[in-house]
Amino acid sequence: MVHTIVETRFGSVLYGTSTPASDEDFKSVFLPDAEEILLQRIKTTLSNRRAKAESEKNVAGEEDRESFAFHRYLSLLAEGQTLALDMLFAPRWAMLNEPDPIWCELVANRHRVISRSAASFVGYCRTQAAKYGIKGSRVHAVREIVAWFDQAIDQHGHLTRLRDALEGLPEFIVDQKLEHTALIEIDHPGRAAGPVLHLECCDRKVPVTNTLKDCRAVFGRVFDQYGLRSLQAERQENIDWKALSHAVRVGNEAIELLTTGFITFPLPNAAHVLAIKRGERPYQEVGQEIEELLERVEASQLISGLRETADTAFMDELTIRAYHRAVCGS
Repeated sequence: MVHTIVETRFGSVLYGTSTPASDEDFKSVFLPDAEEILLQRIKTTLSNRRAKAESEKNVAGEEDRESFAFHRYLSLLAEGQTLALDMLFAPRWAMLNEPDPIWCELVANRHRVISRSAASFVGYCRTQAAKYGIKGSRVHAVREIVAWFDQAIDQHGHLTRLRDALEGLPEFIVDQKLEHTALIEIDHPGRAAGPVLHLECCDRKVPVTNTLKDCRAVFGRVFDQYGLRSLQAERQENIDWKALSHAVRVGNEAIELLTTGFITFPLPNAAHVLAIKRGERPYQEVGQEIEELLERVEASQLISGLRETADTAFMDELTIRAYHRAVCGS
């Protein structure tokens, strides 16, 4: 029988953003039993989530429980996964029972297992900013780049390679004060000829070996997406407010972690996050907030006093002791 190391309330209850319609979310970490360890048949994740249809959500009061084997949880922590970090900083009031001493030892050594990489935090923020952000500077940049390609196609023909029509593009980027836009070199492993020059605009990159037609199509789609997003923002339709609230939450958690080495629960800005979750903030305003949070996260990452990488040797030693106890104590 598995031994629970820690079980904690999670989700909106932990964040301080629960509503009468919220479900109950619990996360835990367990020690596998001796037989599973010795036979190498450990189930790394246990879940009692109700099977749901695609896009179906939990109903009010429904319980959602998920548990991770200790070594699996530590691997998620080393990766900087948001779920594992939130569990690590869950306060005592959120725990259902007294945690195992091995969990208390892990918490006491948090400074050894968190790092500035926080890859999942930063990656999540970047993805959400690209998905939801509609900052005016981005719209301006991609609009001007599309216009430049239209002019270049008129002058050179649509099958001309971008590399053969580059003259004037660097000056155009500077003169039009285009943010989020640059000519950059990207290395391709195994390519003997060296790095390839790319045009980057609003997180989309095209190699200069592409035709003007293909490049224009890429950035044209980006501009169309921004246009659709702006229209949806005006109409407040087809907006996933819960996802927006998660983006704002994670961005602020990342900044606090990178600058202080800690994450506070309930969230200091819980009322603001809840207002977004309820759709009480203008979509465009929230999109810009997410983009600005990303910029702050990336700046905080550069100056963070956290370790470069997690102390995996310590985590391995902790796992060995925990699993040794599970086997020899049975």
